[in-house]
Amino acid sequence: MNFWIFGAGIIGLFTALVHIIAGQLDPVRPFLKSELPEVPKATLLACWHMVSVVLIICGAVLSYAGWFNLHNSYLVVAGISLTYIVFSIVFIIVGWYFFGYRSFIKLPQWILLMPIGTFGLIGIM
Repeated sequence: MNFWIFGAGIIGLFTALVHIIAGQLDPVRPFLKSELPEVPKATLLACWHMVSVVLIICGAVLSYAGWFNLHNSYLVVAGISLTYIVFSIVFIIVGWYFFGYRSFIKLPQWILLMPIGTFGLIGIM
């Protein structure tokens, strides 16, 4: 077992669960009740659920690769890990744009995303 990669996968699955449950309550429901036209609502809701699918699949792949210590999957682990690091950077930049230093409180998603990427990269070294 590769504990670093497996840990990244478990945090990834937890993040997917938070995204699906808390995200549905906080940003999605109010967004769907807004006055935006139907097409942008439907498009953004589809994107929201596509992110859910990506989070679940990536968490499952990292968990599986870590549990069985699959050395031949290290390139996939590296790709997923780098993606999560970039995701966290996007949240930091967007949050800073909208909220300044308060972004770390207003958009804390990077706190879950960064460790997934970091643990995955540590695991393949």
